[in-house]
Amino acid sequence: MRPNNREKILRAAEKLILQHGVGAFTLEDVASSAGMSKGGVFYHFKTKDELIHHLLVFAFDNFEAAVDRLARDDSAPGAWLRAYVRATFDTNATIQTESLASAALILAYFGRDSAVRELYETAHGRWSKRAGHDGVNRAVADVIRMAADGLWLAEALGVSGFDKARKRAFVEQLIALTEQAPG
Repeated sequence: MRPNNREKILRAAEKLILQHGVGAFTLEDVASSAGMSKGGVFYHFKTKDELIHHLLVFAFDNFEAAVDRLARDDSAPGAWLRAYVRATFDTNATIQTESLASAALILAYFGRDSAVRELYETAHGRWSKRAGHDGVNRAVADVIRMAADGLWLAEALGVSGFDKARKRAFVEQLIALTEQAPG
């Protein structure tokens, strides 16, 4: 399916954030990268803050769709948590781009923009609730999800120090935990 103009703008903004950082991109840059006029961008997003808000919603919605897609064929307890871990560390280029761009946005705006904080808190609450109702011991579910989020954040900051083998072992251990701890 061909992306609509709104999605083209969001994808262009993600790309610019990853290339130049959150503070360095402008709506003019986004328009140019999306192959549109500045007016075309303004038609969809009146301000940079509005674009950032929608970019986070877009990334969270796509992440949650990926989790649901990965969990669809798994009916065992812990299915959602396994999918969450896999989607968090998926090598799919689109998910990885959205993940890194949303991490950059969250880090840049979390303390200064209450709307970004609220978006993340709401998503975090949804994910916590889903994890808690996944047939896995609640404390173990919390450990799995928060460990996944911790490594995701460390990778976004570039400080995890994990090579591919260590990351794979970490992910495999989290997956194994989902299978060992029925609720």
